[in-house]
Amino acid sequence: MAHKATFHIPPVPASRPRVTRWATYFPKKYQTFRDELEAILDSYALTPTEELLYVKVDFHVQIAKSWSKKRKASAEGKYCDNNADIDNYIKAVLDSCEGRYYNNDKQIVMIRARKFWALEGRIEYSQQPSGDL
Repeated sequence: MAHKATFHIPPVPASRPRVTRWATYFPKKYQTFRDELEAILDSYALTPTEELLYVKVDFHVQIAKSWSKKRKASAEGKYCDNNADIDNYIKAVLDSCEGRYYNNDKQIVMIRARKFWALEGRIEYSQQPSGDL
């Protein structure tokens, strides 16, 4: 069964866990993003699927408030060229969706992902069974 959702939360790329002598933790910005996205996903009554999946994710990366109005207007809706790797954005979302939309991210056999500049950050997620292609 196909699912579509828009998460009204600015995307944050996954970061490596920090390891200390006493604990392992993620940086605060990434952990806050994961907690907020998981709270949004928990508000949906989802049953994970067992099917192999094709996933599409569009990341609308929030334009910095420090940019001029002219620069914001010319960038909005265009492909995002920030320094964050798209695979780190993908990992952040897929890890949060695991156990909600699907049981394990190894069920995903195809991904299409894009990054755009936007005035308001959000993530558009959709999935469909890979057999429907």
